[in-house]
Amino acid sequence: MKLQKIGELKLLQEIRKRFKTEDNGIILGIGDDAAVLVPQKENLLVTTDMMNEGIHFDLSFTSPFQLGFKLVSINVSDIMAMGGRPKYIFLNVALKSDADEDIFWDMYEGISKAMEMYSVKLAGGDLCAAKNDMVLSATVIGAAEKFITRSGAKAGDKIYITGTLGDSACGLALLQRLTDESKEIVNRIGAPGYRRICEKLYLRYHDTPTLRYIDFDTVEPLITRHLTPVARDSSEVAKYATSMIDVSDGLFIDLCRICDESNVGAKVYLDRIQISDEAKNAAEIMGLDPMRLAVSGGEDYELLFTAPAENNFKFQISNLKSQKITCIGEIMETDRIAVDKTGKKFPIKAEGYQHFGAP
Repeated sequence: MKLQKIGELKLLQEIRKRFKTEDNGIILGIGDDAAVLVPQKENLLVTTDMMNEGIHFDLSFTSPFQLGFKLVSINVSDIMAMGGRPKYIFLNVALKSDADEDIFWDMYEGISKAMEMYSVKLAGGDLCAAKNDMVLSATVIGAAEKFITRSGAKAGDKIYITGTLGDSACGLALLQRLTDESKEIVNRIGAPGYRRICEKLYLRYHDTPTLRYIDFDTVEPLITRHLTPVARDSSEVAKYATSMIDVSDGLFIDLCRICDESNVGAKVYLDRIQISDEAKNAAEIMGLDPMRLAVSGGEDYELLFTAPAENNFKFQISNLKSQKITCIGEIMETDRIAVDKTGKKFPIKAEGYQHFGAP
């Protein structure tokens, strides 16, 4: 059934029914002009992010389920990046009135799955019709005893990153090159009832009719990182971090944000940056530089943080609940440089995704 035949009130009633929650922190949730929350004893963290069709996502290779999951994750990641725990979410959704009801509820299935993963409760939001492209927005409220900002880095601190970088950017590059038949396969990844149905996917090779195949085992983790990213738990590193940010736009541009706010420089050793075997293999097939994807690709949602040098051994043995932590450099007084394995130095530039094409 089309949304225009259902109407806003019935949709809201169904959302309220499906997302009914009992939470001591919510006095009044969905259904009134505003939610009423119990004041937190800890510091209150609030973040919001938008996702616009054609800018943040492409429906030709993104399913509604994946879209809903990602909307929650990217907002939760901002709370985690400040050392907090997410608690409540508000959702704003604008869809064409002739959109199919199944699309709407598939998206909310992805939202529900992510909410369950992060133990987040839906406290309200808004629905409206859109004349053209889909627009989504979420606001997440979290709490933290000690919050971590971008402005606390000091000269001598070590620079750390969780996990691997470049996976999401590599996944996006794959999605943009997949044949239509292969896109239909991957946009079911992660959805309820999903099961693997093929061994190989096919890519368009540059601007020629030639197709190249790639193993599903290589593709799946990369595409999963892009379409259904998981926010990293910061509870362990927040005890030691002097500054922190999630890598949403790219390692170099997000590191520059820490440097700008902390009024410091940085030195990064490129050979220490962890790149997955899958990203290396897929980048080679596509003729891309995996290191460039790692430093400027974005949307990995790993934690980039600084901490005093004496904590280095703690991160080496902690591994952040099975998440690998790697020291990739140190904070300097002023200079911002990257060093390759030969010792050659390059200036670190704020390369990564920026809205409005800012230089």
